[in-house]
Amino acid sequence: MARTERLTVAEVLERAEMIDRNLDAWECTSPNVVRELGGRDALPNLSEMTCIGPVPRLDQETWERASLEYECLRNSPAD
Repeated sequence: MARTERLTVAEVLERAEMIDRNLDAWECTSPNVVRELGGRDALPNLSEMTCIGPVPRLDQETWERASLEYECLRNSPAD
């Protein structure tokens, strides 16, 4: 079923900002996995839109690599 709801300019900008922040988060927490998936620009095409923004549809192995990369970055000493 197609959506017939029209968004205001402010709502469109708010959603665009949410998507951008979500992509920033993925790029910061799992940059190598994002690169393997084709980069930031390819990530939305592999994603499903949720209430928090695009969430990539990943297989278990890729989720595990992203999680391990995040943990490694989170536990590394700050520069």
